[in-house]
Amino acid sequence: MRGDYGFIVYIIGAMIVAGVIILAMNDGTGGGGGLLVAVTYPSLEEDLAQIMCDSDRVVGLYRPGADPHDLQLDPEKASIVARADIVVTGGHTPVDVKAGELAGGVVVDVLDSPGIRILYLPGDGPNTHYPIYDPENYRAFITHVAGVLEKARPSCSYTGNAERILKDLSDLDVFKDVLAGKPAVIDLPAAQYPAEWLGAQVVLVLAQGYGHVGEAISPGDLEEAERQLAQGAIAFVTVDSRGTPVSKAGDWLLGKARELGARVVLVKAPYMRGTVPEKLGYIAGQMGGLG
Repeated sequence: MRGDYGFIVYIIGAMIVAGVIILAMNDGTGGGGGLLVAVTYPSLEEDLAQIMCDSDRVVGLYRPGADPHDLQLDPEKASIVARADIVVTGGHTPVDVKAGELAGGVVVDVLDSPGIRILYLPGDGPNTHYPIYDPENYRAFITHVAGVLEKARPSCSYTGNAERILKDLSDLDVFKDVLAGKPAVIDLPAAQYPAEWLGAQVVLVLAQGYGHVGEAISPGDLEEAERQLAQGAIAFVTVDSRGTPVSKAGDWLLGKARELGARVVLVKAPYMRGTVPEKLGYIAGQMGGLG
């Protein structure tokens, strides 16, 4: 009887140990020899998941749809950042900066990726808002991340995975410069990258402060936007997954463009669900008759 009792205790002990191991593999570590990759920019983990290898884990710290400028790095998320092998950041928001400071592993900053071309906003400085919302910049970023991952885990061909993913992006090359010579008015800074990929020249950004609630747009900018739209400028309006503008600037721009009969291109906010190629495809699908 005592032998049976000892056997039962042994089995229970083995189960507890196994449970602890499983928890350790799923508490924010890659587990099984894989890498743990933490991503600060909402939805960007969907892009990175496509190039991962078996037993890797990509953790998006924030759900798609959350504006990166409004986020905070709480203790739980900070702990994940500290334990991650690779931390991927957008490079400019407070959360990006803090994550870079707390990271225990390698930090991949979108803005520092080799080959990234940074545009300049009219009347302002460098546009650091999601430059990978452009096929060439996206290629440069994914290629760079794949190289960093492969250096951390040489047994997996991340670069091979990246090459397969990027082949599909070539289908969008036909849309490059389809709007060449067209002026454009955009609501938010990130829309500049897809607009200028299409060849449009951004002449005005209504909300250079990202369209936060309460952000005022100068009457002079509104007058200039109306003048540009009346003379043929295309309105690029940043929207959510339902096609609704994400800012008051976008609401105004969409309404004014429709009032004046100006062309409108809807741009999914980069932090909405979906990969960058999917979002670019959404834009490309609106190009009929816009060339």
